[in-house]
Amino acid sequence: MFKRCLNILTLVLPAFFLFFFLSGVRFPAGFSLAHAGFFDFDLEIFEETLDLVEEKYVYPPDFKNLFSAAIEQMVKSADPENLSADAAAGSVLYKNQSRLKYRLDYNRDNDTEAFKKVYYFLLDRYKGRVSKKDLEVAAIDGFVNALDPYSQYMDKETFDKSMKDTEGKYGGVGMVISMRDYKLVVVKIMRNSPAERAGILPGDVFTKVDGRETRGLQIQDLADLLRGEPNTKVSVSLLRPSDNVERAFTLTREIISVETVVYKPLRNNVAYIKISSFSKQTEDQLKEALAKAQSGKARSIILDLRDNPGGLLDQSVKVAGYFLPRDHLVVYTQGRLKDDRSEFRSKSKNGRFNLPVVALINHYSASASEIVVGSLKDWDKALVIGENSYGKGSVQTIFRISDGSGLRLTTSKYFTPSGIDITKHGIAPDIAVIRDLPEDKETASPLPPIEPKSPIPQRSQIQLKESELDRYLKEKGRIGEEEKDPLVNLALLVLEDNSVPNKKRSMEKARELAANIRY
Repeated sequence: MFKRCLNILTLVLPAFFLFFFLSGVRFPAGFSLAHAGFFDFDLEIFEETLDLVEEKYVYPPDFKNLFSAAIEQMVKSADPENLSADAAAGSVLYKNQSRLKYRLDYNRDNDTEAFKKVYYFLLDRYKGRVSKKDLEVAAIDGFVNALDPYSQYMDKETFDKSMKDTEGKYGGVGMVISMRDYKLVVVKIMRNSPAERAGILPGDVFTKVDGRETRGLQIQDLADLLRGEPNTKVSVSLLRPSDNVERAFTLTREIISVETVVYKPLRNNVAYIKISSFSKQTEDQLKEALAKAQSGKARSIILDLRDNPGGLLDQSVKVAGYFLPRDHLVVYTQGRLKDDRSEFRSKSKNGRFNLPVVALINHYSASASEIVVGSLKDWDKALVIGENSYGKGSVQTIFRISDGSGLRLTTSKYFTPSGIDITKHGIAPDIAVIRDLPEDKETASPLPPIEPKSPIPQRSQIQLKESELDRYLKEKGRIGEEEKDPLVNLALLVLEDNSVPNKKRSMEKARELAANIRY
């Protein structure tokens, strides 16, 4: 049997966020052969998926845990009211009357035999009530979900839809969503979208889609339900935490053109560029923004990557290339094996924009945004201000299964040019601004706080409290009407009278400012 792998695009996105991209996804070319040796004609897709996990997963698989999760999910799908699985005891219990014993260890062959025992027990006891296919899919879902938050099994319909998710245009409702505390949350509303016109707000929590409870859904599941053909309708129910009221909306899908780059000129010839995610259109939109900055005689750039959940890997490499000399390492991936390493380098000619850059990040800056800021920091091309980033540095590869379904599987991890493990540590800012003030309701992030990754191999050289920065800006009258964001104002102070792209000089200015701010 064949396992087709699609050579399409690589994504870098969070469970955390989805600009309806969840993670870094690679589509390698080629075929690989699988033989259904254990199960004959039963459970062929299960075995094929298991083969992929054993061969391609970034870590050596824990078969005891995976098979335990597969059995538990099968039992739930067969008869959740009367059956229960006890992984520790190795048994399936039926109404406390009959018990099926099995034994799991860390050996795939042994665990396979135990798994088959439960599978055929369920088929026999629930003959006519459960199908082989239903049990198989439940088992696959169980063990894939036990791997990590980013790996996912997709049925044929979901897999086909996922192939359309990275174009930058789609039939949808105009929302960016995230998973926090097992709740699906609205992160951002796109301008002039059905969601904006309906009055949906960032922070609203999904409860239902087309009458279906969202409890237990993954981000990609919700994205699939929200998307569809233009001019079709979808009903959603959302709970607004600010008043604890659930609201129902009926939205008409339309083509959403994703605006991922926003440009704004600030005082002292500083160009402010915010990148909200990385889609196919991001490089072209950045090129337009930089052209405007150039025509406006910009002397420096603030690159805002806060709340950016990531997106396409190739776009992050291209974006970094606008600020790096040609052939500089932007990021590399490392798989389970030592020789499973891939490097991604800038393709620009001698650095396209040779201006001082301050990059802003926060706990919600993830994956592709971490790749950009990590490379600029490592090559001393940007001074980084804000919070430690999210730490989503894993690569998901999309595999086509022989029956047309698909598997999104974590196959490697991202590292910055200096070797920082993004998943383990995130990116530490040069200047850490610690939040210690109540958030302004107008500007507050709708997302709950995230603890920074630890330990951090490159700790911030300067640490400031937000209250100290706020007091200093007010005392000096440096909070302008055009921009009330304290981090942007700090960046403006660092870049003041600075048109030379020298990070050492920027750090000296930052240290001088920090001393005055603390005083």
